[in-house]
Amino acid sequence: MMSQNKIGERKKYRRRKRYLAAAFGIAGLSLAAPAPFPALADSPPFAYSEEKWASLRDNRLEFDEIADLIHEYNSTVKKNAIEYQDYKGKDSEEIAQGYYDTAQDIYDSIEYPDSDEENYGARLAAAHSSERSADQMMERGDENTADSDTVLWGHMKTEKGLVQSAQQQMISYWNAVVSLQIRSSAAEKARKDLETAQTRAAAGTTSQTDVLNAREALLTAQAAVTETESSIASIKENLCLMLGWQYGDEVEISTLPEPEASMSARIHLEEDIAKAVENNYDLKTLNRQVKNARVGTVQRSYETTLKSSEEAVKSSVRSAWQSLLLSENQYAQAKESFALEEQSMQSAERKKAAGTISANAYQSQSYSYAAARAELDTAALSLLTAQLAYQWAVDGLASSV
Repeated sequence: MMSQNKIGERKKYRRRKRYLAAAFGIAGLSLAAPAPFPALADSPPFAYSEEKWASLRDNRLEFDEIADLIHEYNSTVKKNAIEYQDYKGKDSEEIAQGYYDTAQDIYDSIEYPDSDEENYGARLAAAHSSERSADQMMERGDENTADSDTVLWGHMKTEKGLVQSAQQQMISYWNAVVSLQIRSSAAEKARKDLETAQTRAAAGTTSQTDVLNAREALLTAQAAVTETESSIASIKENLCLMLGWQYGDEVEISTLPEPEASMSARIHLEEDIAKAVENNYDLKTLNRQVKNARVGTVQRSYETTLKSSEEAVKSSVRSAWQSLLLSENQYAQAKESFALEEQSMQSAERKKAAGTISANAYQSQSYSYAAARAELDTAALSLLTAQLAYQWAVDGLASSV
């Protein structure tokens, strides 16, 4: 058994209602609001103004509320806040001592049986198992590099990562809404194509095979609509649960902020890379682990990891920068294409009013205009995603691997 001296030597309201409004001009769906009920938040009443609390507790999700909702209502964040109380104010030596104390308790509880005792083999195996557990606790104490700051940084990274994830889910929700519009339009076109094929078949100008093909195309388009509707519902449910609502709550997903058309113009990349290295939660933790390490091999391992992680963070920011530039270019092209289609649509409207355009030509232009609108919406969503990804990388979440 390890001696005591040796041990010493090693030391809400249910929130929200409304209708689904449009992202970047996308039409929404109406939703009824349930009666609100008190929701439990971690912060005291004075943490926000009455107006802010009311906004957080209604049944409407605003994009700029996500961070506060995660902080107040996310189950992982709340669990981490409770866990942190066990580490708050402790340095690495105190945390290591906790492992040592646990190991000593296990050592003190071990009873080795005499060879003539009943169930000798089973009892000896249990004693050896307990001894191995205690040895492992001692090793964890020796190798511990955690302190209250590293635990806090880990929880902060988790919370910021959840905010980023929720933002992306909200963007994915509206991306799916755009897809639903595209697929609904395709289904409507397939329905009209089937009607045309049926009319021509009745007149003997097309075959029944063409009718069957048109019917199959309609069924495929309708299935795509159903699939997208299911995806929208799933994304929304996951997002709302993440932000503190209960399963089945009816929540209005508000519109997204418009992306900044040329964010890259105000960015100084090398300065942001330096900020990203300074802010990165993984690098903060690794730096502290190097300082806290008491075993040479452990310290050298963290030093090696720190060096490679810093380079990975820099590379991650540069990659996010390239994605931002690409998204800006795609967004600019989509805006130009939409402007041309908008002019063509306006011309088609004038011709329709004058009776100088056929129904088919007008319908074709309408489909082309809707497609350009959808492409612009999609490009805007992609640009917003790239902008957020870049900013999160600078603010501490750049990948360190």
